[in-house]
Amino acid sequence: MEIIVLGLATWRLASLLSREDGPWAVFSRFRGFLGVEHDDHGNPRGTNTLAEGVLCLWCCSVWIGLLLGALYYLWRDSWWLSLPFALSAAAIAIDRWNDG
Repeated sequence: MEIIVLGLATWRLASLLSREDGPWAVFSRFRGFLGVEHDDHGNPRGTNTLAEGVLCLWCCSVWIGLLLGALYYLWRDSWWLSLPFALSAAAIAIDRWNDG
């Protein structure tokens, strides 16, 4: 069960960091801090390797997974900290499935 929760939480956190604005635009401001800029059409582009990595959901999920995995390794009961993100990921998946 912990692996499922950690996997869903990894996806959700990576999605928040790489694609979403978040409350008060915290994630978009963080991406800007890392070096993400937008072209004239509003498309994001990375100005450095870190910024390019954060824009790639697959790349970002590796780092988030590494962080959550290390936390789980160091403190076995830490998986519950990922639970709200896992529940959010499940709700999004159900919503997308329900919309067809």
